[in-house]
This record gives sequence, structure tokens and C-alpha cells, in this order.
Amino acid sequence: MFARFQAGSIRRQIAALAVGPVVCLVMLGVISELLLRDDLESVSYARTTALKIETVVDQVRASTSAEQRAAILDATSGTGLRVEQVSAAELLKQADTDISFEDVRHLVQNNLPASFATAFRAKTSAGKLHDVLVVGVGDDRALAFLPAPPPPDAWISDQQVSIVLQLMGLVLPVILLSLYAARVIAAPLLKFAQAAETLKPDDGPDRPFNEGGVAEIRTLAKSLNDMRSRVRSMIDDRTRMLRAISHDLRTPLTRLRLRAERSTQPELKAALLNDISALSDMVNDTLSYLSKEMAAEKPVNADLPSLLTTVCSDFSDVGFNVRYVGPERFAYRCKPRSLARAITNLVENSTKFAHEISVELSILGNGSLRICVIDDGPGLPVSLRTRVLEPFFKADTARTSTDRGGFGLGLSIVDDIVRAHGGTIELLNRAPQGLAAQMDFPTEGHAASGAAPKRTTGHVGCAV
Repeated sequence: MFARFQAGSIRRQIAALAVGPVVCLVMLGVISELLLRDDLESVSYARTTALKIETVVDQVRASTSAEQRAAILDATSGTGLRVEQVSAAELLKQADTDISFEDVRHLVQNNLPASFATAFRAKTSAGKLHDVLVVGVGDDRALAFLPAPPPPDAWISDQQVSIVLQLMGLVLPVILLSLYAARVIAAPLLKFAQAAETLKPDDGPDRPFNEGGVAEIRTLAKSLNDMRSRVRSMIDDRTRMLRAISHDLRTPLTRLRLRAERSTQPELKAALLNDISALSDMVNDTLSYLSKEMAAEKPVNADLPSLLTTVCSDFSDVGFNVRYVGPERFAYRCKPRSLARAITNLVENSTKFAHEISVELSILGNGSLRICVIDDGPGLPVSLRTRVLEPFFKADTARTSTDRGGFGLGLSIVDDIVRAHGGTIELLNRAPQGLAAQMDFPTEGHAASGAAPKRTTGHVGCAV
């Protein structure tokens, strides 16, 4: 339970720690007051009634005529305290044992002066039995008092209203303070997380995290922005280094090619030219991967079937069995040169390991689309389907074929292009053999904004 609380949002923790103790304290006070409230009300009622009885008794004792005593008794009855004059012999009678005396009546008796002669008696009035308190006022006179019943409990008493106001006065400021703290602390952290998710290592603003707010948030934002600058600087240095090395390799490769072509030994000449061609392809792949051409290209409306048919025709013209399957016309907003490069890389990779290749275009119901490059090669182990999309990773040992190995950048370039369009790519094995490179692209217009989606794994779509 505590571990789950610690793992929760900082907003909830602040609110719980700020409000919880105050609520517990107030609830303890409320419970205590409610437990004591009935006793306190009974004591208060008994004291008030006893004070009235004492006042009436003193006035009757001080009266000098029967008329004054009658006026006092009439006036007393108007206050809700019923009283009548009885014989003093009532005080000497034995108490009735079948009378159920209420506790509040005994409290009234206990609050009278000790000099008062009092006793509880049963008295019949209009056919009803009442518990009356008889108080002596002289040698031969006594007064029988029937106190008014305690007032019924109100739906909400003044005391309860006071408790509610106290609770609001204590809890409301704490809640407001906790909400303010959550907004000042939690909201910037949430914005940092959103900015980090949409951030690209080599693109976007130099300082994407807002350096405003409280001191700790400003320090955190500055540290994140500085780290962002260091990461970008490291990437730029690596890119410049690799680009320089690739450019510098072109000159000696050109000289080697010229010398190899002058060779008079056919077998040596062919081997040298083959190695030089492989090195040239590696250099070109590296330069393409490090270039900013894809980012600079602007999205336009393109006819995808025409684009895919052109790619298939380029390979068919040089003897590969590559065909297009899909609709004849479909306009989609994309970066056509980059997308053609991605499909070309996939088809070229398939030609190294397969005999039949198809490029299939499917239009999904929600306006999105799916492009699948399917071959009949040996496929890929499950453990390598994600790793082959990483730069410079080669999985030729899993798909043994010719010696036309790459530099490990072709699929990585494809992955970058697909994600730049807001899509996803996954590699699926087919039965009984073969590989399907499935690319899902969002509805038109989704590729222009938002974070690059994460890679996914699983079997959805392309026939496997």
C-alpha cells in the first residue's frame, strides 16, 4: 500500500499529506463532540429547569397572599413549566416503585439547592400519569412541578453548523494550498515528460524545456536543456567525423578502382573491383544515413501506386522478379523521394535472399494505409526482428545467401523514413517461409506533427 502511494503521482501525494492530517484531526474533534453532545445538552436543560423551579419557589415563599401565589403559578405555566400547589403531605409519602424516572428529572433534582425538600411522585392529570417533582414551600404547602420535555433534536443544530464551518475553515485553505503546490510542481514535470517524448535527438529547438517557475523547476529545466545541448553536440561531432571519413575514403577508392581496371589478371581484377564496389556502397550508405536530405524534403501529394510501380519496374528491368499488388490510383501526402528510398532498400534487401518479391498496398478503413514488401526467403529469427533496424547491425548469418552483404544501414534508413512519416514498421515471418516487412502509415496529415512512434512487434496484417 505504501509502495503504491510512493509510486503514485506527486500531485496526489502533496494533496494527501496536506489534507490528510487536518481531516483526521477535525474528524476526531467531531466524533468527540458528538459523543459528549447528548450529555451536555441534558445537563444544560436540567440546570435551566432547576433555575426556573428555584425562582418560582422563592417567589411563592416571598408572597403574602393567595392572589399573589396564584398569579405566580399562572405566569409560570406560561413558560412551559407546569406547576400546581399541593399538600405538604406529598413530601412524606413513600415513593412509587412503578414509576420510571428519567435521568434528566434526577438531574433537575440534583441541581436544586440542598435546602429544598423534594420528592418524585406520580400524579394523575386528565387521566394521564406523570412523573412530577414535589418541592416544599412552607409548613403545609408544596408545589408539584411537571417540567417541559427536552426539545426534540433538530435536523441540524447550531453546534453541527459550527462544526461544519470549522471543518471548512481548516480544510479549504489546505486544499487550496495543495492544489497550488501540485500546479506549481507537478504541472511543469508533466510538461517536461511530454516535451521529452516528442523530442528528437538531432532535430527540434535547442532548449525545449521551459526554464520558468520555482527555483527547483528552473534548475531542473536548465540541467535538461544543458544535457540536450551536450547530446546534440555529441551527435553532431559523430556525424561530422563519419561524414569526413566517408568523403575521404572516396578518393583512395577511386584510385584503387583505376588501378584494378588496369590489371591484366582477370580473376584478380574481378575480385578487386567487387571489393571496391562493396566499399563504395558502404560509403554511400553511410553518407545517405548521415545526410539531412530526408528532413529537408517537403511533404507533397503523391500517387502511391505510381511510386511503388516505378520502384518495382526498376528492379524488374535488371532481371529480378518484383511485382506490385494494389490499387491503381491513391493520393497520399508524403515525402515521395524518401518513401521511394525506403521501399527500394527493402526490395534490394529481399533480392539478396529471395527469388520472388511483391510490394502490396492496402487502404485501411480508417483512411490509413499499409505497405508490405513480401519475399519467399528464409525469414528472420524473432530475436533479430527489432535489432536489424538498428544502425550498423548485420543479420546475414540468419539469412545465408550470396556475398552481397550490406553495411547494416539499409533497414535503419527505412525505419527512420517510416517513423518520420508517423508510421511503424515490423518484420513478420511467413509460412512456410519468407519475410514480410509491414509498414503502417497514419491518416493523411498525421505525419506532419507529433513524436515519432515507437517500434512495435506482433502479427497484424500482411499474410504470414
